[in-house]
Amino acid sequence: MVKRVTNKGKVIDIETLIAQNSDTPAMGNMRVNAKGDLLGKNGEVVQRNEDRVRAYYEGNPKSSTAKSSLKGAMPDQEPQQQTAMDPSVKTAQAQQTEADQSVMNTVEQTDKKPVGYKEVEMPNGDIEMVPIYEDDWSDES
Repeated sequence: MVKRVTNKGKVIDIETLIAQNSDTPAMGNMRVNAKGDLLGKNGEVVQRNEDRVRAYYEGNPKSSTAKSSLKGAMPDQEPQQQTAMDPSVKTAQAQQTEADQSVMNTVEQTDKKPVGYKEVEMPNGDIEMVPIYEDDWSDES
């Protein structure tokens, strides 16, 4: 419930006013009541507001009520099979520890020391830090 306050400090509750005067014709030349229902000559309801809105969305193909992601479509990923040994939920700290261990394992296997790290965006929008090695740089370009 939203309460509006006038310049003089008087509180006005618009929802209550609409509920109290829902059958009263609204001001203007549109011939509707406070609920938005279309009114006939003698003030009888010709078409309810809900029916008008539903007809608009059904008859107008360019209007959309679909929800979409700002990131775009997610890539199709096959669901991974979980075993009894895999925990169902991992904390952020556990995921970071596993990522650090995988980076350390790759460094130990190659006996190379990373010069730095770069950020790489994954298909799902996550950012991953990837090590950069000395031989990754080329002087030819």
